[in-house]
Amino acid sequence: MDRAPLDQISTPEFWKTPQELDAYIIGLYDWLPGQLSSSGMGYYTADQTSDNMILSTGYDKFMNGENATTPATGGAWNWTAIRQINTFFDNYQRCPAPFAQYQQTYAEACFLKALRYHGMVAAFGDVPWYSHVISDKDTVELYKPRDSRALVVDSIMALIDTSIKYLKPRATVGVNRINKETALIYKSRVALYEATWAKYHAGTPSASSVNANKLFQKAIDAYTQFKTDCGGFAGKLYTTGGTQQAYYNLFGQFDYKNIPEVTLSKNYSQALGVTNQVGYIVWLYGYGGCSYSFDMVKSYLKKDGTSIDISDTVNVITAKGAASLTQMANLLDPRFRQSVFIPGDLINNNTVGYKDSLFKVPQMHNGTMGYNTISGFAPKKAHNPSSTLQGNYIDPEIAGIAFRIPELMLNYVEAYVELNGNFPDLSDNIDLLRQRVGMPTLTSVKPTVTAKWPNYGYAISDALAIVRQERRVELGGEGFRSGDWKRWRAHKLFDGQRPKGFKLVMADYAPYATKPNVKVDAQGYVDPYQTTLPGGYRFNAERDYLSPLPLDDLMRNKKLTQNPGWQSPG
Repeated sequence: MDRAPLDQISTPEFWKTPQELDAYIIGLYDWLPGQLSSSGMGYYTADQTSDNMILSTGYDKFMNGENATTPATGGAWNWTAIRQINTFFDNYQRCPAPFAQYQQTYAEACFLKALRYHGMVAAFGDVPWYSHVISDKDTVELYKPRDSRALVVDSIMALIDTSIKYLKPRATVGVNRINKETALIYKSRVALYEATWAKYHAGTPSASSVNANKLFQKAIDAYTQFKTDCGGFAGKLYTTGGTQQAYYNLFGQFDYKNIPEVTLSKNYSQALGVTNQVGYIVWLYGYGGCSYSFDMVKSYLKKDGTSIDISDTVNVITAKGAASLTQMANLLDPRFRQSVFIPGDLINNNTVGYKDSLFKVPQMHNGTMGYNTISGFAPKKAHNPSSTLQGNYIDPEIAGIAFRIPELMLNYVEAYVELNGNFPDLSDNIDLLRQRVGMPTLTSVKPTVTAKWPNYGYAISDALAIVRQERRVELGGEGFRSGDWKRWRAHKLFDGQRPKGFKLVMADYAPYATKPNVKVDAQGYVDPYQTTLPGGYRFNAERDYLSPLPLDDLMRNKKLTQNPGWQSPG
């Protein structure tokens, strides 16, 4: 009767070896970004909650202010993950081994706690900070008020700095373990998110008490430290395939161990029992029913680095339908051709029935609406023609990208422009991204910011507009856009508007038994929400930038306050 249970962690018996500490932290790795799915495209379709993507099965209800119910219990206000990671911090010192033997694991724990806590801050703003597991008898901690966003963000940044101090580099631990390079990218991400949130939400119901300039500087510092501690950026961008293929090739890899641009990834394999169906879904299932919007495509520059207006159908894009995709591919930044299926693209090369099959038209004519890329701009990030299309869960499988170096470059330039009002030296960041695809550097060619560029709902400098444009193109369809418009308080990008697609030509589908079932506007552009959103999206900016606390927690803890615009008890 005194034996410890064999099917669960027993605090007195566990935590005795570095291997046990490591096993506990590895068990929390599913928290990391870059996860792919057995039933969808994972983070590759996260941009559907933004102006970057259109969902074939219906509009986004959050963007339309329809998610208006305050939960009675639970919801996103869930502290289980914080309790799990605090369990580690309460117990790791039980291990008698020298700290040097488990400092990597400790650093990973710091990273993961920062990750989960920032998720809570992004959702709720002010949240209570807990440094240890709270006993159900500790009424002071259980019923404390929310701590200020500034205090919690300072604590998060301290955790990230600790992780950077003790983490080993990617070259030592590999691409599938949290490493120093990844922590530096994440530091820049959190610092930029919080700095821009504080700047652009000032004076609103979602305002933050964070010192914006202090955090802009931290984003800059992360970039500088990467150059010092991690060997800089020279030679780290993936270039295999040349200027016309490398960017496309990057996203369809089965393993990133030999690609230093990706600092953290997740491998999938039937043999390992960790599987996804991304290679299967990209084409056969229409990218999970998501496609890029015309608005996103308008953000691509001309391939010579100058501005271009693809809505000009007299002088610029004179073709329609599938032919317009080819015309755009010939005119635009090569990242367009490498991100969107163009007529003639190879679909698959190793499966009976699909061998040497080429893309002809966007899949808008499937009888199952959820399998259609309804805008006509069919994404091909994560596409690899060597992926199997015959059956599910068959190796090789596309690996997930959790972090890659271009984010750090773009975070740095944005933070620098925000803080200083002008561009930094671009030779180690945006210029490298442009050179990868064969475009002129931004140093040599600056596009002209015109009235056709995105309207954020407020004026910004041309330099900042250019940085935001570059970010949208380089990171488009990788799950960043929703966080970007939220931190910029830029709901005007879509508020009062309907997302559109390309100009549909029904004759393109003459060879097929099923024809597209989609509405078009007076100019012939695909207009899928014409009936369901006649007046465009109606975002509730006074309420929906922050999520609601559940009613039962507010009733139990009278020191908690509800976020603005949401229901309170009684």
